[in-house]
Amino acid sequence: MARKGKLASAPRDEEERPVRLRRYRYLLLIVCEDQKTEKHYFEGFKPLFPERTIYQRTVGTGLDPKGVVERALTEREALQEEAGKEVDKTWVVFDKDDADISVGRRARYETALALARESNLTLADSNECFEVWPLLHFQDIPGDKPIPRQQVYQLIQDAVRLHPDYGEYTYLHGSTEILDILVRIGDERLAIERAKALLVHHNQKPRIECNPSTQVHLLVEDLRAWIAYYSYIPDNS
Repeated sequence: MARKGKLASAPRDEEERPVRLRRYRYLLLIVCEDQKTEKHYFEGFKPLFPERTIYQRTVGTGLDPKGVVERALTEREALQEEAGKEVDKTWVVFDKDDADISVGRRARYETALALARESNLTLADSNECFEVWPLLHFQDIPGDKPIPRQQVYQLIQDAVRLHPDYGEYTYLHGSTEILDILVRIGDERLAIERAKALLVHHNQKPRIECNPSTQVHLLVEDLRAWIAYYSYIPDNS
């Protein structure tokens, strides 16, 4: 069992859908670009939910940002129909990645941002990649120079290897091993502070230019807040 407030290791098996979604007080939908690492990371919060309070459905898509947003709208409608009530909040998790290498990709990325806002979807995007968020668990990242994905991966590997238990660690993109390492030696509190500092550094710049940065901490803070809230109210159902 996870320690109170401690992110659990990501579950390896799909959870069966609850029979009666109406019994849940809060419906949460998270739709991710990645089908493995991101999905497993957010699934790791589920053991912290008090019984019959928060129902979280996490969907990995394998799509680009525009595709993620469009899928989120479809998934939200399906979950609302299944539950017979509105979804309380829908988050979309995607990366900037190579959105700036062509006019077409940039247009799809900007459309994704606009459509998410217009559709009451909440952004937890990263620039350049989701792995900025794990890296912030280990170290500060200067915001004055863009960092390519491969360098982020190398920085994660170097940071983890500083720990005596992981001296020979090799970071493999797409592997969920880093999630278990975050549970053991990562510092979520510092990661949140560092993510906020990066956003302040980039100030009012367009999201596509805010490399490195991440808004994943906003989703993590939201999850923590709801977990805390439902952990301290009586269950009168």
